[in-house]
Amino acid sequence: MGKRKALLILQSVFCVLTAVALVVADLSIYFEGVALKAEDPMADIYTAEAVAGRAVFVLPFFLIAVIVTLICAVLGVRDEKADKPAVRVDIKKNSEGGRLSGTALTAVRVVILALALICIVAGVINGSMTDVFIKASKIC
Repeated sequence: MGKRKALLILQSVFCVLTAVALVVADLSIYFEGVALKAEDPMADIYTAEAVAGRAVFVLPFFLIAVIVTLICAVLGVRDEKADKPAVRVDIKKNSEGGRLSGTALTAVRVVILALALICIVAGVINGSMTDVFIKASKIC
């Protein structure tokens, strides 16, 4: 494996690790905030202190990803396959005959609508509706 390919793989790994660290930090802030809300319903979940505490965990991954990306940019490292045209493009798949039928499309739309309604109901039960209303009333 060449140095260029190793840099691209390293860049990808640290970008993914940054994303995972951000998700983990966000979930930990949320669950800690939910525990605080159980004690004090008016407590804020996403406080500056909570975010700053988690930033220490995420920041190293982010900085390494930025440094590796800058090294790749300076050295001109890029994926050689990025500019090559696609091979064996299935035209039938992109034509009218390859698209979803009317019933399948309707089923997909119904599933997406059901998931949206479930998320809305979960947010209302969770108490997020009150938070959004308070923020909207402060803004407006």
